[in-house]
Amino acid sequence: MTAINPTTNTVKHLESDPLARANKSLPTHVELGRWIEKWIGLPFNAIEFIGLYCVTRPSQQLLASLDALSHKIEGTLFKDIFSRVLFPATLIITMVIGLALARDGVSLQSVSALSLVLIIYGLIFAPLERLFPYSRKWLHGENDLSVDIMMFFSGIVWGVLSKFLLSLLFITSLIAWLEPYGHQIWPVSLPAAIQVLLFVLLKDFFRYWYHRALHEIPFLWRWHAVHHSAHRLYWLNGVRAHPMEILIQTLVYAIPLALLQPPAEVALVAVFMALSIGIFQHANIDAKLGFWEYIFSIGDNHRYHHYPNKEVGDSNYGGEFIVWDIVFGTFHKPKGKRPIDAIGLGGSPDYPQTMAGLMIAPFIADQSLFSRKENSVTVAANVNESSTI
Repeated sequence: MTAINPTTNTVKHLESDPLARANKSLPTHVELGRWIEKWIGLPFNAIEFIGLYCVTRPSQQLLASLDALSHKIEGTLFKDIFSRVLFPATLIITMVIGLALARDGVSLQSVSALSLVLIIYGLIFAPLERLFPYSRKWLHGENDLSVDIMMFFSGIVWGVLSKFLLSLLFITSLIAWLEPYGHQIWPVSLPAAIQVLLFVLLKDFFRYWYHRALHEIPFLWRWHAVHHSAHRLYWLNGVRAHPMEILIQTLVYAIPLALLQPPAEVALVAVFMALSIGIFQHANIDAKLGFWEYIFSIGDNHRYHHYPNKEVGDSNYGGEFIVWDIVFGTFHKPKGKRPIDAIGLGGSPDYPQTMAGLMIAPFIADQSLFSRKENSVTVAANVNESSTI
């Protein structure tokens, strides 16, 4: 077996690809879906077109100026030290800032800071990905940045609508009735930082089982396939999710979280922590995480989860922690090996990449329309390749 080093990426011709390409539309033989994507999805298509020339290409050209420096620091002591301290330092800084913002309670200031956190992360982690890439192939996406920005705002909209749906189903009243019991059993006497980590861990228990169901139940996989349609991992595409997945997730979380509900300040900091950990799930950064990968769902753990081969990809379901995967036997991290950078829906090379196409794809009855038999052989031959450390 030939070892592949994902950091240097032996497929050199990919580096000379155009900085951005148009996203793949639905296959032409999906006639109704293609018509909907083209005409009803016109606003999304327009935003993608504008985003290609106003966001994707300018940002890629700017970040490409860091490539020369990236090659210079490759293999240096500086890179080795930086790659080891980046995650724990981010975790500590996030906790400190979150607790400081929440000290005076949940306010407009603290919520506003939360709404800006992804912008701040982008300004920090996009350059870091260019300087310390896990895969140089992943530095060159199609116009996925435009789609993922729309997905981020879509998630906010559908999150609000899902709360309205909860009200219609009278689940909000049930949550209000259960809430006092949650406050009574919550260990408020523990240090705030411990409460935050405990809340994230308990919340992740329910996330684990929901995420596992998304993979193991074919009907639910239709919606979750949108998230796995990404051809590369980078700091933002953790937000890629179909609205149906978000709606079901809200229903799944509602009652259990009512029983676990901590003070609002703890929940706010927990969201900050979850975002920071989530960045390291998808970031294209060659961080040396060591024992942290046996605690949190980050780095190589999640890269294996995005393998095109579901025999490998149906593992490492943890949202923030990897503990529940270890407990329930779905943890996958072969010793002495690292994942390759071939990810996505291995048997579905015709899966769309436009915003409108991703919204439509799960509703198409015959999902085999996205597949090509000849591609499956290539996928089967390649997905089990792992580079030695």
